[in-house]
Amino acid sequence: MASKRIRFCLLTLLALFVIVGGNKATGQVSGLIEFSAAGRLQRGIPLVSLAQEIVVMGRDGWLHSIDPTQPETQLKSLDGDYQPLSAVELRSQLRAEFGSDFEVVATQNFLVVQPKNRGDRWAKLFEQSHRGFVAYMSKRGVHVRQGRFPMVAIVFPDSNAMYDEFKKQKIDVSRVAGIYSNNSNRVMTHDSGHFSLVAATVRHEAAHQSAFNTGVHSRLNNTPKWITEGIGQLFEPQATTNMHTTAQRRERVNRESLDILRSSYPREKDAEFNQAIFDMISGDEMFADEPQVQNAYSVAWAMMFYLAERQPREFAKILNHTATRRPFTTYGRNERRDDFEAVIGMDAAEFSKRVRRFLDSL
Repeated sequence: MASKRIRFCLLTLLALFVIVGGNKATGQVSGLIEFSAAGRLQRGIPLVSLAQEIVVMGRDGWLHSIDPTQPETQLKSLDGDYQPLSAVELRSQLRAEFGSDFEVVATQNFLVVQPKNRGDRWAKLFEQSHRGFVAYMSKRGVHVRQGRFPMVAIVFPDSNAMYDEFKKQKIDVSRVAGIYSNNSNRVMTHDSGHFSLVAATVRHEAAHQSAFNTGVHSRLNNTPKWITEGIGQLFEPQATTNMHTTAQRRERVNRESLDILRSSYPREKDAEFNQAIFDMISGDEMFADEPQVQNAYSVAWAMMFYLAERQPREFAKILNHTATRRPFTTYGRNERRDDFEAVIGMDAAEFSKRVRRFLDSL
């Protein structure tokens, strides 16, 4: 995103790659287990088992890191199969977690936790965003599956309450209107800002949630950020998620991203634009360089918007490819570049020329 990206940045918490690092799974624990986390006994299935660390998928979709050597973990193997919580069970759990000041509004795909008496606009926003996402991806040949868990969105009464929750979850981020957390599989936002601005952020974050829950992205591997963030940027305009109108391409343009690209990379800076695309294909460093963050989000949008509009077959192929990579493996610069050229059918130099011409037409 552009200037809003500093205020409304996405936090996708791929903490698994920090937890697991370069170690290999040992297979010490498998099958259904019971464990203690977040102050209560839970059940889940181990995804990675190391000598002193196990990554567990809870029945509510949370990803937990637990230490099997610590007594407080209360680790125990159980008979039976892993079953995600039903919507009824998860709704009851959310009511207990957030208390009587909140209500849980259910839609076909979401459980939206919000302060009481806030109506249905949040539930409608999340549901429309998800349905629009599924329709958009399916139309372009992206593999979309039914999610295993009801998706959860938390709407806090104000930003202070939202940041208190971030602190509880050890999420270190500021000046945002909302985030998607890969660990909790939740979108979290607040209801005290200008709704139209927050709505664009929610569509961005909800696109990530939809992608990670429908198999468009994997929660267990390292998808290049130009793809994940480009998807988020793609869905900020309302027209992208509206299934009931024949929106024109100009309505699907992320105007803020386009304005930043025109400012940062005018025609006399073609070489810098080409280099930015090359850097994005090879690695994620631009997203970690604060002076370049706005450009990074905008270039990512340009790359994905071009593919979606001009090369939808390759748009689907790159998403389907990255979603099915082996979990818990590194994705090196050379492999990323080779995969891009094989899937898209051209090198970075030719691709950047085509993206530039496309941007000039908008």
